[in-house]
Amino acid sequence: MRTPTTRQRRGGAFTLLEVMVAIGILGLGLVSIFSSEVQSMKVGQRAQQMNVASLLARCKMGEIEEQVARDGLPAIDDQGVDGCCEDAEVEGFECEWSIERIVLPDDTGAYSEELGGEEGEGGSPLDSVLGDESAQVNTLDGLLSGDTGGLGGMGGMGMGGGDGLTSFAIGLAFPVLKPSIEEQVRRATVRVKYGPDGERGFDVVQYLVAEQPPRVEEGQP
Repeated sequence: MRTPTTRQRRGGAFTLLEVMVAIGILGLGLVSIFSSEVQSMKVGQRAQQMNVASLLARCKMGEIEEQVARDGLPAIDDQGVDGCCEDAEVEGFECEWSIERIVLPDDTGAYSEELGGEEGEGGSPLDSVLGDESAQVNTLDGLLSGDTGGLGGMGGMGMGGGDGLTSFAIGLAFPVLKPSIEEQVRRATVRVKYGPDGERGFDVVQYLVAEQPPRVEEGQP
């Protein structure tokens, strides 16, 4: 006669060990699902914050443009901290803004070096344009004799060619234009800060130019 097993005696019930293993597997699955949901919520929240921050930065930059259009460019640097958008502040967001004068370099050596070659090879912008002595003499003889062939030599003078001429022109005009550019251009910077303790954020930079008066044609009142 066959002896009934333990499971048969209990009417097909699971053992305690089997139940614990099943609960453990179920718990791991639920934890994985919940972790994925929490991560998705964080990503969505961060994307929403980035979208709001972008809109606030655009709003603040528009306010700066209106201020400059109304009051003109500030003579000195101006800066401040506020809630980004006037009458539409969002909790947890803050804007640091500044309007700064630009400072251009005193010389164009770096730009000339980029166009004419490395320092010591291409020489100064003037040397690059004029070229060697023989090219200067041949071109001058051609100009004095009325031979247009001498003009062709001007295109090949110097190691830099057209780049050398551009560099030379910039070198002459830059000292004259530098004060005017620095006076009529300002750099506006808006930094939006958000997140815990303002640890997240980004900068938006724009260059503002003074509004020029309309040109009056000759003969007009």
